Amino acid sequence: MTAKKPAIAKIKDHQKDGISFHSDYMIEIFNAPLMTDDSNGVVFNTAWDLFRMSMHEGFDELFLTNSDLVIGESNEKHLQFSRDDFLRWQLERFSAETLYHLAAKTDVLIASSDDEDFEDKCEKDPDYDPEAWLNENIQDASNKQKGLNLIEEIRKEKPDEFYKLMIDGILDKHVGLLTWLETEIDDNLAEVREAYAHWQVPLIVVSEGDFAPYIEPDNMSNLMMDDMRLSSMYVRNYDEDDKA
Repeated sequence: MTAKKPAIAKIKDHQKDGISFHSDYMIEIFNAPLMTDDSNGVVFNTAWDLFRMSMHEGFDELFLTNSDLVIGESNEKHLQFSRDDFLRWQLERFSAETLYHLAAKTDVLIASSDDEDFEDKCEKDPDYDPEAWLNENIQDASNKQKGLNLIEEIRKEKPDEFYKLMIDGILDKHVGLLTWLETEIDDNLAEVREAYAHWQVPLIVVSEGDFAPYIEPDNMSNLMMDDMRLSSMYVRNYDEDDKA
């Protein structure tokens, strides 16, 4: 008899017991140039040295799967979660800074002229320009701050719409985060660092492997990870260099 597949579960229904997940990718954001060493002065030379270091620059890590199902375990039970649920659950915990760059790098426009209240907002603020505010290539601190404020506003007022747009962008087959993988990082980190040092915008780095992030019952704010296997790492370039 074929074993019955577990039903699709909701992460929020099980997080109180702790959950471990299985993931194929970990996506990080780094400022340019890429980090040279850690807080103890240990020099980075390889992909493994750089792995998971983005958190020290204030960015959140994003875990992603090949499949539209995410395998997990909680309280000794094998579970399946939808990839969309897994992504939204992560994005809800992300800073506006991380969301800002993820949106910019996947062409997500969280507010546009198609919105019902767009004209009203333009009348109240003649300078209302979400497309410009969410353009990371505009090197202006006040412009970026307006983008961050807009993200915080919309994720609070229209969470379902906001997170769906973000997830669609992340998974898009043309501009999603697993597309446009340009340069592999191995033991050539110094050369890669130099090649992308002139970028004016942060870099997306995609790591592929076998990762097991988890949360514990008494710590549900961030995903931790002890068990991991890194097989490859790439710098993603969706024309940022040309735009910068």
